[in-house]
Amino acid sequence: MRRVPEAAGEALDRIKKYGDEGCTLSILFEGLSEFCASAPKPVVLLIDEVDSASNNQVFLDFLALLRGYYLQREDFPTFQSVILAGVYDIRNLKQKVRPDSEHKHNSPWNIAAAFDVNMDLEVDGIAGMLAEYEADYHTGMDVRRMAQLLYEETCGYPFLVSRLCQLMDEQIPGSGEFPDRQAAWSREGLLAAEKILLMEKNTLFDSLTNKLEDYPKLRELFYSMLFLGERVVYNSHNDIIQLASMFGFVKNVDGAMAVANRIFEAVLYNLFLSEEEVSNRTFSAAGKCGLHCGESHETYRGGNSL
Repeated sequence: MRRVPEAAGEALDRIKKYGDEGCTLSILFEGLSEFCASAPKPVVLLIDEVDSASNNQVFLDFLALLRGYYLQREDFPTFQSVILAGVYDIRNLKQKVRPDSEHKHNSPWNIAAAFDVNMDLEVDGIAGMLAEYEADYHTGMDVRRMAQLLYEETCGYPFLVSRLCQLMDEQIPGSGEFPDRQAAWSREGLLAAEKILLMEKNTLFDSLTNKLEDYPKLRELFYSMLFLGERVVYNSHNDIIQLASMFGFVKNVDGAMAVANRIFEAVLYNLFLSEEEVSNRTFSAAGKCGLHCGESHETYRGGNSL
């Protein structure tokens, strides 16, 4: 506040006082408008972790007022732009905020700019990072080939690229057939790192599997693609496909849906196979118990067993 002109500082002082005393959103926005009017430069509002702030109706009311002031910005000074940072697209927040019975498609915040920047790493970007690493450690790796191998496994997903590189740097050297870094930074070393990655529990894989629980149709979609071999047309107007794409779990390949990368595909395969195996073993064990005990299913229908 010390860096803004006196008039703007006074407006901020009043806004702070509102917070201490309690006020309505409309009064708050009057103060914000006054601050924007007196500020020497255009003001940008940035709200981070917006997903965690979207758990109540107040947030939607806040967005609605932002939109109202923006539409009347010629008469009521307001923010030059508003940036909401989070996982969910602003048009999908309604699916997170409201229960299913109240879902509506008329979002109160329908002014949004498309974010077209590709956040995945390309082969050249991976190679650049590996070149810096090679300059420090002199492993003798073929930088370009290793970058290509990493890209083929991850499709440039930043976390996966970083984690595999970390494993090849820290855990693979000195293990089994990889006595040093030179042996670790190879195709075989990469595959060994990938095995470790697929066995570990991390927030990315947790997010992927949790989304299958939150959206059963997403689970059905992946199952039909991976186990039934069905071709699913990529349609961005389909809510489930839109969600899967927004989470970064799928991609568009020649007009058809595909899992975003080989590692996600392996995680999903392993999950589905494990679930089926556990289910089959449970069913088999229950059948054997019934045979060994000499009991039929009728035993459990009328007694006090359950």
